[in-house]
Amino acid sequence: MQNNLTSSLKFISNPNSDTLDVLLHGGAGGMDQTLMKKLFDACVGLNHSVVSFNFAFFERGDEHSSGPELKEEIETLKYVLNHCEPHKYKLIRLIGKSLGGIIIGKFLSQLEKDEQSKYSVIIFGYVTGDIDLRQFDGKVSIIQGQKDKYGNIEVVKKDMNESASKDVRYFEIKDGDHSYRNEAKEPVYEDDAINQFVKL
Repeated sequence: MQNNLTSSLKFISNPNSDTLDVLLHGGAGGMDQTLMKKLFDACVGLNHSVVSFNFAFFERGDEHSSGPELKEEIETLKYVLNHCEPHKYKLIRLIGKSLGGIIIGKFLSQLEKDEQSKYSVIIFGYVTGDIDLRQFDGKVSIIQGQKDKYGNIEVVKKDMNESASKDVRYFEIKDGDHSYRNEAKEPVYEDDAINQFVKL
């Protein structure tokens, strides 16, 4: 896994930053998808340290992740975090697109409360019924397309009803679908999502 990962891992370390942004791509595209590249550039623009990478299933050309428990993806995330020397940072922002959000939930559920305290979560394209943040009481931000196939922001709020966090913020991207596209499947609302992100 590590050898495959090294070829895709892109890490920019800012020695003056106390924040590390970790980007987790979705199931339909890797780190070179336009949204993920825009997110990477936005994180650099915020003067944060930032890391992006491809999960092994994507590198292999598989259509699907490793399975419902996402064990391979969680191990990859742990490897990436270790590579970035997480002890150097006060805050680690886990930023996930769709499947990336599901992985974040499963990863955080394996941590003790004191370990969770240095993380915050940002989800682009929340997948209702599959993202479990019930045990996480840190800061959560969700950026959802109004026409997302998994539900608009009101549906997401209901799904997050059992979350332990008292610091959840919701942002809806008008007319955008799950990938911030219009009806012609053009990603014309990606920049709206990025503009919300940089204000967080």
